[in-house]
Amino acid sequence: MPEDNKLYDDVHNYTKYKLVEMLINRMNGGRVKVDDINSIEDLADEVLKTLAVCGMKYYQELNGEFGNE
Repeated sequence: MPEDNKLYDDVHNYTKYKLVEMLINRMNGGRVKVDDINSIEDLADEVLKTLAVCGMKYYQELNGEFGNE
């Protein structure tokens, strides 16, 4: 695997892992239904929070990769 793809694969795998982990935690907490607007918004908020955490983890590496593009 070329080194430039490794970073993308790492970001992809970590993000996927964290989203699955978040969904498992929701399921274990009994929060799996998305049958009204409030539960849908709650799920969307958790997804965005998880994506933000993943982005912060890789920010330095990605910023170095892309610079000021």
